[in-house]
Amino acid sequence: MNRLKRTLSVALSALTVLSAATAFSATYCADEVETESSAVTVNGIEIGTKQDDGSILLNVSSDPAQNGRVINAALNDNKKRTIVIPPKKFKIERVIWLGNNKTINAKGATIFQTDPQKPLINHACTKTNYNSLKNITINGGTWQVKDNAKAIRPTSTIRFNHAQNITIKNARIDTNYVSHAVELIACKNVTFDKCKLEAKGKQKNDKYAEPLQIDIATKATAPTIASYGKKYVSGQVCKNITVKNCVVTGSRGICTNKTDTENGKWLKKYHSNVKIIGCTVTGMATEALCLHNVMGVTVKNTKAYSKGKDDNYNVGCYLAGMGNNKSTSKHKNLFSSNTFKGGRYGLYIATYSGNKFGKTTVKNNKLYAKNGASAALKVLGGTKVVSKGNKKYKW
Repeated sequence: MNRLKRTLSVALSALTVLSAATAFSATYCADEVETESSAVTVNGIEIGTKQDDGSILLNVSSDPAQNGRVINAALNDNKKRTIVIPPKKFKIERVIWLGNNKTINAKGATIFQTDPQKPLINHACTKTNYNSLKNITINGGTWQVKDNAKAIRPTSTIRFNHAQNITIKNARIDTNYVSHAVELIACKNVTFDKCKLEAKGKQKNDKYAEPLQIDIATKATAPTIASYGKKYVSGQVCKNITVKNCVVTGSRGICTNKTDTENGKWLKKYHSNVKIIGCTVTGMATEALCLHNVMGVTVKNTKAYSKGKDDNYNVGCYLAGMGNNKSTSKHKNLFSSNTFKGGRYGLYIATYSGNKFGKTTVKNNKLYAKNGASAALKVLGGTKVVSKGNKKYKW
């Protein structure tokens, strides 16, 4: 009888432990739980309320730390989820770490980073071949960092690396003159639509950062990515980047980046298929459009003004091929119905190291240069340029 009692006691104890473990798992380890009141909890954190359309209206607190916990719980996994940030000031004191398959609707909201040394959005670098992050949409919102105009931070406001299928629309993203509003490192299939990317504060003539940087992944150009390992900084480039109906203002405006570091080994790497359509882009110190090492460029219906004083960099739009890559001659470029203004040149197309672009059409543009109408369009190198219907002016 005593042996039977002991057996029953052990069995009951085991059942109690199992029940407790199951309860713990359901409460704290579940991906997402929705209560009868439509409150949504992710990993033990109540993030907001489920709406009729399936989106989640995010909980907003006056405490930046609580907001940081909530938005990271909502976004830092790979479950498909749409969150809505209410139209008010949403302060956070930490970085938003993104996972895959997320939509952020932030119309009327201001997302404000209270730590002036931190960016607003980032994500882990875990895979190459554009698979570190995918399927992200940011719709609306004003994205700001504390003391931004003082240029305390050198980091980007928003950064993506080795990512794909990114859409940012109807958003205002602030930066300063030493950092980027959005940095794309080795990304593909990215669209900006009706966005405003703007540097705040005072421009310094030795600082040439651009609000939108389309970057190559190398140790020099992406040191934060290099910390994840050598395979993430092996010269990977961006492709299929579209910027339309946007306003961009910075030291430079938009730049496709290259590097001659590591003995020039990455100069043969080229970004591809970059489209800039219906935009207004201003470079306060250097080029408005600085298109280094990119093939398959389309720029249409865009105003690009360089307002700098340094004649070497004062170009409205600069397309340059720095390294010899046989693929560049297979890609066509188009500049149509634009207004380009610069001091040195309005539009400058140049190739070096024996390289050349494919057929490059320049048509129906208004081209201005402070150096005179003859400098409004300059071609250097072996690229075949078809020029027609353009008007050239002294600026």
